[in-house]
Amino acid sequence: MAEEAKTVDDILEGCKGKMESCVVTGFDTSGNLFMSSSVNNVPFMHWTLNKSIFELGLFEKQANANKPPQTEEAPASDVDTEASDS
Repeated sequence: MAEEAKTVDDILEGCKGKMESCVVTGFDTSGNLFMSSSVNNVPFMHWTLNKSIFELGLFEKQANANKPPQTEEAPASDVDTEASDS
C-alpha cells in the first residue's frame, strides 16, 4: 500500500516540536539546492547527512529482502538452430 505524497509544508509542519536538531536540504522553486541547519557545526552537519544516507541504504536493503524473489526468463535467441545443421 503506497503512502500518499505529502507536500514540503506538511512534512515540515509535522516535524515541529519533535526535533532536537536538524539539517534541511531540498530544491527551491528555481531548482537551486537549499540547505539550512539548526547547528552551526559543519562536521556535525556532514555526519548527520552521512548517517541519513546509511539509514536509507539499510531501509532499502530491508525492503528488498522482504520482497518475494523475482524469476527472470532468459531472452529469446535470434539464432536459427536449424541453419547450422548443414
